[in-house]
Amino acid sequence: MKIELNEKAQNAFGGIRGIVKTVIKNANANEEVTKTAKLFANLDVSMKSTHQSLEKLTYGIIQLQERNNQMLGALHVIPQISDGLKVEDLIKCPPT
Repeated sequence: MKIELNEKAQNAFGGIRGIVKTVIKNANANEEVTKTAKLFANLDVSMKSTHQSLEKLTYGIIQLQERNNQMLGALHVIPQISDGLKVEDLIKCPPT
């Protein structure tokens, strides 16, 4: 009888031990799920910030392209202005 009770107690203890191990594993798994969820939330914020930075950068590049085109347009006008002024003729024939 003592042997049977001892075996039952050991079996019960083994069962409780298994349950405790399972609970601990589940607790660790829950912690991992929580950590992963937090990482995803941080990633979402980071992605939004990166997207906003890329939009600002794109806008800045467009403005630079527009200014570059304006400057190129102004440079094309310089020869026309020079021809209109006939600078060479003024240099060759100073005013009297």
